[in-house]
Amino acid sequence: MKILIQIITALLILFLVSACNNGELQQPIYEYATSSPADTGARYPYLQKDAQGKIYMSWILGIEEEMHALQYSTYDNERWTRPQSVKVGADFFINWADFPSVVGFDGDVTAAHWLKKVEGGPYAYNVQVAFPEEEGLRWRDAITPHLDDTATEHGFVTIKPISDDRVLAIWLDGRDTEGRANDEYEDMSKSMTLRSAEITRDGEITRSREIDDAVCDCCQTDLVQTENGFLAVYRNRTDDEIRDIYISRYDLEDGVWSEPMAVYDDGWQIGACPVNGPKAVADGDRVAVAWFTMEDNESRTMLIRSSNGGQTFTDPIEIAGDRSMGRVDLEMIGDGTIYVSWMRHRGEVGDVMLTEVTPNGEPKDSVLVGVTSPSRSSGFPQMITTDDGLLFAWTQTQPVYRVRTAIVPFESMQEAQL
Repeated sequence: MKILIQIITALLILFLVSACNNGELQQPIYEYATSSPADTGARYPYLQKDAQGKIYMSWILGIEEEMHALQYSTYDNERWTRPQSVKVGADFFINWADFPSVVGFDGDVTAAHWLKKVEGGPYAYNVQVAFPEEEGLRWRDAITPHLDDTATEHGFVTIKPISDDRVLAIWLDGRDTEGRANDEYEDMSKSMTLRSAEITRDGEITRSREIDDAVCDCCQTDLVQTENGFLAVYRNRTDDEIRDIYISRYDLEDGVWSEPMAVYDDGWQIGACPVNGPKAVADGDRVAVAWFTMEDNESRTMLIRSSNGGQTFTDPIEIAGDRSMGRVDLEMIGDGTIYVSWMRHRGEVGDVMLTEVTPNGEPKDSVLVGVTSPSRSSGFPQMITTDDGLLFAWTQTQPVYRVRTAIVPFESMQEAQL
């Protein structure tokens, strides 16, 4: 591995000072740092890896006042490429939990998505999906995959390539909330919905579907491909305000979604959205889902696994409790080992944590990867596998916004007690 190895002294000092200020001493693991391709002012990274092993990272760069740019870089041969811009403008809808993405297919960037503010109120915005021109240096006009034309919320998007010129997109769709008064929130006919569509490079929108007619208003979605189709993973909402994690399967042949089902009966009853969505990973028919819950008012990060493509799941595994904040990500390697990243609240510090789960379902002691703010401004840390380890990206909020990236090699993971 030909990465410049740096033990980030200042960061380690910050670890220790922060730990001492909070009445405990943490043992940080060494970080094999990569120089982030994102300029100062960048935040809210998103990581994706295609079947060829190429990694794509996107982020939002603040330029001045309301002006922002959606940029991306690829990670190949142990280095980042020069950043490219997908869009620059003043009409982005910027949200700490609802961030853009850039995805690739077979070694080439395939599509990007972002949110665009529209007239009608502070929370009126549309999903935008765009494809690059053949040479990849310019981008085609953006496509709005939802056709309702309501001035409502449309976001929390996940896009996955089906081919080099077609993607499957899922998103939270607020068309049924149009005109909903504050005292009508419990009216389930005016709920947030989960919808999908297939979108082509030529701008064709096909197979527009409603997956679920009542979901949590502002939790991230996820989408993974198994041997038997795509699985959408999201936070559901019931009549009595139970907000558990559900899945639905998409059959690519007929374009139909299965009846949604809970991965586990948490029974978390909460009268508002916790803004803490699930993440999923799949390898063939092996599927894992991680999520945050506060059922019984106890914060916990959970993991559940399936060996049959999500038809049934094993008993859940508690990854973290007590000060867990969720904001999860997860990865799986060939032998079935799973890595779960999550955030821990420690005073004025937000710890980026990592837990390894063996193929037998046994979680090892969690280790500290990095530190940031526990506030919303730090967003959701990202994690993806490389050939030799785990690549992390997260938002640093002080003294200025920056996107930090680091490699944690598999063989160098040190166990540290929580």
